[in-house]
Amino acid sequence: YSRTSRRLNLVWICRDAGLVEHFLQNVEFSSDGYTLIYYTGKERGLILRDDLPPNVFMFNGRPNLERTISVIISSIATGEGLPEELSGKLLTRTPVEIRSRLLLEKALSIYTMDQLFDYTVKASNYHNEGLEPLIDLVNYRGVVSTMKHLLGEDSELVSDKITSNFEIVDLDGDCRLDREGFESFFNHMIGGPDVDQSSSMVNVKRELQRMSTCRDMFQSGRIKSQSE
Repeated sequence: YSRTSRRLNLVWICRDAGLVEHFLQNVEFSSDGYTLIYYTGKERGLILRDDLPPNVFMFNGRPNLERTISVIISSIATGEGLPEELSGKLLTRTPVEIRSRLLLEKALSIYTMDQLFDYTVKASNYHNEGLEPLIDLVNYRGVVSTMKHLLGEDSELVSDKITSNFEIVDLDGDCRLDREGFESFFNHMIGGPDVDQSSSMVNVKRELQRMSTCRDMFQSGRIKSQSE
């Protein structure tokens, strides 16, 4: 797949979580084509690797194929929004404290706080080591798992911040947070001194906005029908 000189774009609709996870873990996708994976399974959520390339997008639900294919063709034909331009180079030159804040802000532009909390509940139970399942609660290991998913390798660089902010909101000291506590933790992670509005920072935010806009173009749930 990645050894051809052709530009290949992949639109994959799959309901088998294990199959999707296997390919994401073992296949080297091309960098100059879009890889759009629409997961339609209902049994469980996906356990995704933390370092998905910027041109690989995951969605829940079926795509609007006519719209999706049209967007791909238009992008390649006009040279605007090419997949290889969705690089993380600007982000890698940004201080990790600021970069982590921007990535979490980006996550909130894609997911609701309820979705992030539900994901963390599942991650917490996955790491609960056979103990009684958590209901509407997350534990420290689940929160760390979510931060790894959202921040990638940067989660290791801000691990002290993750731990200290968790301890701040963990008022009972039982390493568990309810929905309100989780949101408070998230706000602490995003909070801090105002981000410097330098030209480089503006470029970073522009790059994140470009990736978010690109995702919106392929997001089936945000596409109105022709009758609307």
